[in-house]
Amino acid sequence: MQQRSKIYSDIFPDELMLEAFGTTMPSQAAKNEYFFNCWMNWKNNELKTTSNVTPSMFKKSVKEKCNQIGLKEFWDYQSRGFSIRFKDTEMLAFFRISVGDKWTI
Repeated sequence: MQQRSKIYSDIFPDELMLEAFGTTMPSQAAKNEYFFNCWMNWKNNELKTTSNVTPSMFKKSVKEKCNQIGLKEFWDYQSRGFSIRFKDTEMLAFFRISVGDKWTI
C-alpha cells in the first residue's frame, strides 16, 4: 500500500477522496479533471478583483482567509489569478462577510 504524507492527507482527506473518486489515491489525471470541472461548475460563485500584489501573494492571502473561516482549498474554493470561485453561494457569502467590502465581483 502506498503511504500518503501528512500534507497530502490534509489537502486530500480520505473521506472526501473516497466520495469523489472511490479511492484515496486516484491518478493525477483524475484529480486534474475533477478539480477543473469544479472550477468550471463554480463560475456563478466567483469573485474577481484587481490588486497591486502578485497573483501568488493574492492566492496566499485568500488561502489564509479561507482557512480562518474553515474552507478547504480545492474542495470548497479555488483561486486562480485574481479570481476566487466557491463551491456554493453560502461559502461565497461567508467569505464576503469575512473580508468586508474591499472585494468586487
